[in-house]
Amino acid sequence: MKNVWDEHYERPKSKLSFPDENLVRLLSRIQPKNRKALDFGCGSGRHSYLLQNEGYLVTGCDNSKTTIDLLNEGKPPIRFLHTPNSNLPFSTKEFGLILSWGVFHYNQREEAKKLLSSLYETLDTGGYLLGSIRADGDTHLGLTQGKINLSDLSGGYAETYSLEDLKSFLSIFSKVSIGYSERTPLNKLEERICHWFFLAEK
Repeated sequence: MKNVWDEHYERPKSKLSFPDENLVRLLSRIQPKNRKALDFGCGSGRHSYLLQNEGYLVTGCDNSKTTIDLLNEGKPPIRFLHTPNSNLPFSTKEFGLILSWGVFHYNQREEAKKLLSSLYETLDTGGYLLGSIRADGDTHLGLTQGKINLSDLSGGYAETYSLEDLKSFLSIFSKVSIGYSERTPLNKLEERICHWFFLAEK
């Protein structure tokens, strides 16, 4: 049975091609010695290609088989893998950089913690996790007890995080820097899309 994300990535407008500007800024601040990078929840692959252009040896993964199949057409130079659950097929300390942009908040808290723990194990000592997560105050998803009331993600689940929630979530890391962004969708000025973005060092 197809999940919400398989259906999402069958829509042309879901195939984003430009990287998030906050991620570009965060990337400019780091130079990990281990140049292997994981784009966890790679979606359309936009950030996988950004990482490749920055000189990283990139693996991208997503729980949507639809998007992974599309990305693997034509045998791209990036390794794209279908990862349907938290049992990730990666080695301990394999990556010097892990990117998780807009992923954790689409999971219940306990599952998000399991994912974070798995990613932490695959991150090299001195490596970095760069990510974004929905912030309290977001109205765009139209959340009602975790249920998303947005046509593109109908039937999906999400949670928002306070600053204290996020600090607690990332407390296993030695250093954490956190920023905030807020914007409105086109023609929907009454709505807010709110994210925390962060850089965490192991």
